[in-house]
Amino acid sequence: MNTSILPVSIKARHIVEPRIDIYFPQLTSLTNKTIEKQLNERIETQVYRMIRKQGYLENKDLEITGGFDVKNNQQNIFSVTNSHYSYSKGAAHGLTMVRSLTMDVELGKVYTLRELFKKDAPYQKKINEQINLQIKERKMDLLNEFKGIHPNQFFYVADKTLVIYFQLYDLQAYVYGLTYFPISIYLLQDILDEDGPLGKLLY
Repeated sequence: MNTSILPVSIKARHIVEPRIDIYFPQLTSLTNKTIEKQLNERIETQVYRMIRKQGYLENKDLEITGGFDVKNNQQNIFSVTNSHYSYSKGAAHGLTMVRSLTMDVELGKVYTLRELFKKDAPYQKKINEQINLQIKERKMDLLNEFKGIHPNQFFYVADKTLVIYFQLYDLQAYVYGLTYFPISIYLLQDILDEDGPLGKLLY
């Protein structure tokens, strides 16, 4: 493992518009400026898609605030969550939406969940087993039955952990917030793509 790889430098960008107050990250230190531009565009695109999905254009009473959390910034693997809270005047409560991106800043690649694993690996089966185990061990009160993850499942990487998460109401009632399942990458070691994000963080 190359221990000399430094974390990526970032700065916070700020969107201030009527009814919007949102911070999101911008990469600033990449040697390859073409890759830097492409990845920053991907982050910004996600943020504006979230704003549209939350109904900002249709609902003139909707206000959105938001920020970000860097979950991993080592070995050229950058994983971040963007979190937005929207509230409409007169509503009983607001709604939180979270989206994430996991990228290799050297290659300029943004990963889907299946791309973290070897080709044709039964990653959904293994992840489902871990989630079902956690549901039982944590005695989770489910609003909806867990029927398994899908290929485009929300996830992020945090050091040596893969975190699978679900939006409000997907699995649990509002009072519980979003639902998170942290899974040690060592439990998935045999099916990881060694050249992918989790493979690079394994050792």
